[in-house]
Amino acid sequence: MKPRFIPLFNDEPGAAGGGDAVIEVPVVETPAVEAKAAPEALETPPAKPAEPPAKSALSGAADEWAPSKVPEKYQVKNDKGELDVTATFRKVEEHRASLEKRLGAGGVRPKSADDYKLPDTDTFKGLALDDAGSKAFRAEAHEMGLSQAQYESVMNKYAEMAPALVSAGKEVTADDTIAALTDVWKDNTKQEIAGAYGVAQKLAEKSGVSFAEMDAAIGNNPVAIRMLASLAKEMTEDSTPASANGAIGGGKTITELMADPAYSDIRNPNHKAISAQVRAHFEKTAPKD
Repeated sequence: MKPRFIPLFNDEPGAAGGGDAVIEVPVVETPAVEAKAAPEALETPPAKPAEPPAKSALSGAADEWAPSKVPEKYQVKNDKGELDVTATFRKVEEHRASLEKRLGAGGVRPKSADDYKLPDTDTFKGLALDDAGSKAFRAEAHEMGLSQAQYESVMNKYAEMAPALVSAGKEVTADDTIAALTDVWKDNTKQEIAGAYGVAQKLAEKSGVSFAEMDAAIGNNPVAIRMLASLAKEMTEDSTPASANGAIGGGKTITELMADPAYSDIRNPNHKAISAQVRAHFEKTAPKD
């Protein structure tokens, strides 16, 4: 380190305050210190979004409800064109009541289709339903907006009608019909069915339909066959002697016998028999002398 001297006074004795000598004070130079680079600045955090200004007493009034905010389709005006508040509220209430009536009082639909629960009844306890079908129906019910109460009502009605729907779709066979009739007629089943068959033939002829058409309609209907069988009994019990109706042998009247083709056809195998019946009839009914 090299000393430096700074003169306090000039070199002339007594100058600038006087004195005989010049005093020199050594000055020590301070070594220069290298400046260190400043650390890199930290990233500036993102600024927080500005909070909306608090509403004033004036702007806060915009949120206050007023009758004028009722949808226009429900507003009722008086003769002066002013809003009739009472009539408007009455119209809104009528709409609300109508909407509630249409929607019912069953509440709202569940949050998801999986939240539907089956009715807590004996019918559904232990009942194994098809998972895929049940899930699909719950999804449809949820899409339609059914509430839990409405869902239960639909399921109860389905359980009530399901047996009838299954029976309606099942084709009844002749064996099923005979089995059902045997439960009623026991050992007389064949005889009863035979009587019903005879009545069905006569009814088909009188009604102008073929027996095949009647058979297709009621041939495997146990109730219809029982009704026909009962008619067969009544027809037998209420029948009068053939002669009382002008009938002769075979139960035919003289008019029917004479209209038979065999009566006028001598080559017909039944010609002799029918001719004999006609002749006997006239001999019997001819006046006596």
